[in-house]
Amino acid sequence: MKLPDAVQSYLDQQGLPYRLIACPSGESLNQIAESLGIPLQQVARIVLLKAKSGLVMAILPCSHVLDFSRLYHLSQCSLDPVHGTETARFFQTRGCSIRSYPPLPEVFDIPALIDNSLAMSDEDETYFDSGSGNLLVHMRNADFRALLTRARWEQFATPAQDLDSLAGQQTLTPAHLTRFTQRYTSSRLHEHIETITELPAMPQIAQYLRALRANPEVTIRDILRVIEQNPSLAAPVVYWARCPLHGHHGAVDSLETAITEVLGIENTLNVLLGSSVGRAFQVPVDGPVGLEHLWRHSVYCAALVGELVKLLPETVVVKPGLAYLSGLLHDFGYLALGHLFPARFFLFNRFLTVNRHLPPSAVERYVLGVEHWHIGAWLMQAWSMPEEVIAAVRWHHSEDCTQPHAEYSNLVLIANRLLQQIGLDEEQSHRLPALAMFTLGLTREQALEALARVQTSAADLDALAEALRLGEE
Repeated sequence: MKLPDAVQSYLDQQGLPYRLIACPSGESLNQIAESLGIPLQQVARIVLLKAKSGLVMAILPCSHVLDFSRLYHLSQCSLDPVHGTETARFFQTRGCSIRSYPPLPEVFDIPALIDNSLAMSDEDETYFDSGSGNLLVHMRNADFRALLTRARWEQFATPAQDLDSLAGQQTLTPAHLTRFTQRYTSSRLHEHIETITELPAMPQIAQYLRALRANPEVTIRDILRVIEQNPSLAAPVVYWARCPLHGHHGAVDSLETAITEVLGIENTLNVLLGSSVGRAFQVPVDGPVGLEHLWRHSVYCAALVGELVKLLPETVVVKPGLAYLSGLLHDFGYLALGHLFPARFFLFNRFLTVNRHLPPSAVERYVLGVEHWHIGAWLMQAWSMPEEVIAAVRWHHSEDCTQPHAEYSNLVLIANRLLQQIGLDEEQSHRLPALAMFTLGLTREQALEALARVQTSAADLDALAEALRLGEE
């Protein structure tokens, strides 16, 4: 375990006592604090902001959120959060691990604003990200403040518990949500989603996999060559192949076995494509629509769609591979929104956490300004994904869909309703949609049997979801 050279050099020059604490990689500061029993008030985090004059580092406790109305009054100019990939790139080019952001402005030669809530007593302790990805720095608060003597101390953050109290009010009107959002996010979303011009490009590896998927002469050797060059793609393939849903009774101890004896070329490419496209986004791990929940929900949905396809009558023509891919990618609109509008996405997570009684779609409209299926379908179109997948992403909340390729969106809708029954909820209702069930020729008993089969593979599906999430680190 080693600190980035710039951080190590800076701390050594300051000559202040500190100690390093090992922590799990790939987890958020909130998750690390919880696992180590550290109060969130004592963990410093950063938000990188962009002003006309350049970058500014805002430093505040993990227990607080930015109040952009206060920031505006302090600076008399608009300060917008830097998008996730830009923040990651800024710190990575300076020697830090991915998603590891030390609150040390002098190391990175940028000005800083520090919230007064970090001005605790001298003997209190402060913890912060070291930049290594697996170490926290632990100091006395007095020594931490000594590292920030050139920074400007102000009051610009609000305790999250106060925000939760406001967000948890039982009478939330659209006007209330709009005012609340404007206060805690930096700027309004455009009125029309089509005006957004910053959609992330499809990763190069995903483009290559998409081309392989369209090539009828693709071979196993082609797939293995891709994985050899991108080793993190191997784990999802093996975990999915080991899932009992495939009915394979032998050991899956190699990629060749996973592809040739269990998954086949098309299913393997679907898993690889889903894993690789997720790498275009920088989204928080935790929260009701954070990476952890999204991958788990998507993996279960895809598996359940796969089981439902097996039950369809011969008169219903559905391509199993595209159906699985539709289930895996149907919620990628959340990833796009979290990537493009991190402050609003953070607030959206807070609202969902304390307002389980509200329809998520309503909160999406007033906090994010658009629903995830809208930007998700647009993203799939921009990435030239199959029309069946685009339809599933666009219509998977519609009970009465009769659009082209409605079979795919109906399968995802039914799967989501079923998953609500086991706590992987996205839908408010667990009532199975009558028209979708009728047009697909499925009965309630068949649907529940498919859900039961998926539940028996929960451990394997959880492992697959974790592998997909960690593959983005």
